[in-house]
Amino acid sequence: MSVTSRSRIIVGLAVVFCVLTLTATATAGSTVQVQLTGAGGAEYGLGPNYADGEYLMPYYVSVNGGTPVAVICNDFLHTVSIGDHWAATVSNFSDLSLTRFGNAFATQYHEAAWIASQISASSSLADITGAQFAIWKLFSSGTPVVQGEAQWLAMATVAAANNYYGMNFSHWEVLTPLSPTSPQEYMLYVPDLPEPSVAFDLTVALAGFAGVWNLKRRRVPSKASKH
Repeated sequence: MSVTSRSRIIVGLAVVFCVLTLTATATAGSTVQVQLTGAGGAEYGLGPNYADGEYLMPYYVSVNGGTPVAVICNDFLHTVSIGDHWAATVSNFSDLSLTRFGNAFATQYHEAAWIASQISASSSLADITGAQFAIWKLFSSGTPVVQGEAQWLAMATVAAANNYYGMNFSHWEVLTPLSPTSPQEYMLYVPDLPEPSVAFDLTVALAGFAGVWNLKRRRVPSKASKH
């Protein structure tokens, strides 16, 4: 793929993410229809038990049939295939009681959002991998250990002790499947529509990740997670 083509993809993803926030917002506690439409890429070589690799952030879902939105996966233990659709409950960070892990994991949800917010378009694939597995580790102790994961967890602990350096969590939402067995749970950032600058920064970062992954991945498995 040419540099020009990759640039068009990145810009296109950025525009899509800004538009999709118009359709992604839903009232906390409401039920929405979610469909997994794609994933940014996969990291390989994680050991004999993970030969097919694991998708990393961002994933892409359509909410109520809207334009696909970039989301962060915080759930390592469940399986999703691209094209799957399901009903999910919308939660915000002021009440996580209806999420998969509940209010007892409020700190983990906040730390996961903080870790995701630290990733930028200039982040290396190693940093993205460590951040993604750190997010999974916050919720699932059985998540494999990869290089950089421990450092991200340590930084998140320090951030929590410092009130996340003033980070505003009011824009973060959680999409929790109604089924307790599958599929995965996702987190997303929904900006105030009049002031989309933060969303645009995150958009550029996530779009940049997709460009990196398109260059590096050898093949794309049909599963978003294989467990």
